[in-house]
Amino acid sequence: MTPEEIVQQQVIAYNARDIEAFSRCHHKDVELYRLGELKPFVKGRDALYDRYKSIFEESPNLHTDVVQRMVLGDTVIDKEVIVGRSGVGTSHFIAIYQVEKSMIYRVHFVSQ
Repeated sequence: MTPEEIVQQQVIAYNARDIEAFSRCHHKDVELYRLGELKPFVKGRDALYDRYKSIFEESPNLHTDVVQRMVLGDTVIDKEVIVGRSGVGTSHFIAIYQVEKSMIYRVHFVSQ
């Protein structure tokens, strides 16, 4: 699976709020960062599962639209608009996905 394909697969799982499919797109040692921070706010697939499971359960209308995508080698950069997250209005994100061996290994988020 190409880096773009695995990222798209996790977007589809996110929009379906399918925690099992979503977590399978990520490496067991996945790390999620806010751009510029040295310490990840999520480390490991189990932590990712727990964090997103509660987001999915609390947000029945959750949906993200990828409005722009760039791919360079194993890096996929998406500009996303997220709506329906419980307690949050519309959010704009840039997600920088690093993919290794057909799994998302690291993600850096820029949010507004």
